[in-house]
Amino acid sequence: MNSIIARPWDEELHPTQCRTTTAPRTVGRLQPACGAQLAEPDGALSGELPDVRTLEHLLGLQQRLQDLLDPVGPAMTPCVGWLIPAADYFADLRALLGLVFLSWPVARPFAATAALAEALDHDAEQRHARATVLRGSPGKKRSSRPYTDPPLDPLLMGAVLGIAERLLDADDEEQARERMLPLIHQASDVDYALSFYLRRKAWISFPLRIVATNHVAHMAPMHKIIARGPIPKGGRERFPEPSRASGLIRASRQEPRDWISA
Repeated sequence: MNSIIARPWDEELHPTQCRTTTAPRTVGRLQPACGAQLAEPDGALSGELPDVRTLEHLLGLQQRLQDLLDPVGPAMTPCVGWLIPAADYFADLRALLGLVFLSWPVARPFAATAALAEALDHDAEQRHARATVLRGSPGKKRSSRPYTDPPLDPLLMGAVLGIAERLLDADDEEQARERMLPLIHQASDVDYALSFYLRRKAWISFPLRIVATNHVAHMAPMHKIIARGPIPKGGRERFPEPSRASGLIRASRQEPRDWISA
């Protein structure tokens, strides 16, 4: 049984130190803990703070996600032009995280600032290198983990979630497909099985599945695939979950966000 406290057996860590394991997961090897002193957050900062624009983006992203996690927050949220349950939106973010790393650097232009793109350049390079080593190792490969393990560094996590958010923030399915197809094609070239796994039916929402699992050459027009309902008023207000008979409800369009391509 897993303990609610990480690494309860690690006597070298003070109770106020972070117990998160920082290194990539491997079999049969003890990995170091973060060890940051949580009781002194100001003294635990290393390096320089992000530039103002990057910091503003990360704080805004954090606030938007916290709003969705609020128990009294919106039950539905826009996703590729449709309203879906907030829980499904987080599943889509999680799946796109792996797709972003697997397809890097094709996803690079979607980074909100140059600083975030540069940070992901270095992290993605390490992930690709780890996956290459695992593919050449005997036994069970586990080569998907370098791409699917979430970053532990908050800057990197904010960077990749920001890209995933922008991909899902498309006005409609056509725009979402235009944004995602280059990533899907690159990911399929790197690891076809993993690329398909990240887009499997059980993981992502229905509208994202329609966008991400169909090839353009063999795809019928969107209006013939999905039964569209009336456009509701109120943006991110609470809506009842649509029934299967009625289909999904289109989300009202939002003002486009100001993004910077690195």
